[in-house]
Amino acid sequence: MNFKRLLSYLIPIKIDEIKSDINKNLEITWNNGQLVLDSENTNFSYGSLQKVLRFGLKKIGFEQVNHLKVL
Repeated sequence: MNFKRLLSYLIPIKIDEIKSDINKNLEITWNNGQLVLDSENTNFSYGSLQKVLRFGLKKIGFEQVNHLKVL
């Protein structure tokens, strides 16, 4: 388990922020050892949505998200 993921049990760790035409900004953070995807008004990975996010990231492929250094 990497250091940022462990530290996220104490405080949320912002990994990246991406501008979006639809949602203004999308933010990826480690929170309680889980990757979380948030916009200004919505959490896209709360509870059971965490499974959906994980599935989507796996389908996209490691190479596509590797530059974020989150996996």
